[in-house]
Amino acid sequence: MRRNKRTTVLALCGVLAALAVALLFLGGTLPFAAIACPVLASLVLIPVYAENGAKWGFLWYLTTALLGVLLTPDKETAVLFVFFGCYPMLKRFLERLPGRALTWTSKLVYINAAVCAAYGLMIWVFQMEAVAAEFAETQTWMLIVLLLLANLTFVLYDLLIVRLEIFYHAHLRPKLKL
Repeated sequence: MRRNKRTTVLALCGVLAALAVALLFLGGTLPFAAIACPVLASLVLIPVYAENGAKWGFLWYLTTALLGVLLTPDKETAVLFVFFGCYPMLKRFLERLPGRALTWTSKLVYINAAVCAAYGLMIWVFQMEAVAAEFAETQTWMLIVLLLLANLTFVLYDLLIVRLEIFYHAHLRPKLKL
C-alpha cells in the first residue's frame, strides 16, 4: 500500500500537537509545572522539524501555541509556550552565527528578552493578578537571582536539546518508519 507523504506529515504534526497541548494542560497542576510543562512541550517540536523541515515546524509551533492559548486553563503556561515553544527550532538558526561567543550571546539575549517580555505581558497587558501578586511579594534581589537561575537552566536546556536530537535520530526515528 502506498502512503501519501502529506498525509503522513499531517498525522505526525497532529499527534505531536495534541501531545504538546496535553503537556500544556498539565502546567496548572503543580507550582513548578507552569514553567516545566512549556519546556517539555517545546521539546515535542524536535521530531516535527527533524522530519518535515522548518516550514512545518513553524506551522506546528503556531498551531500549538494558538491551541494552548485558547484551551489551557493556566494562561501563564500558555504565554510561556508562546515565547519559548519555538526555541528548539530557533536554536538551529542561532547556531549558524559565526563564533561561539556570538552564538551564546544571542541565545542568552533571546532568553532574557523572552522572559522579560512574557512576564511583562502577563503583568501589564493581560493583568494576570496571580502573577502580579507573586512578583509584588518577591524582593528585587530575589527576582535577579531567579533570572540568573533561569539563565543557568536555559543553558542546560540548550544542551538537552542537542542530546535529545541525537537520541531521536539514533533510536526513535528508525522505529517510526516515516
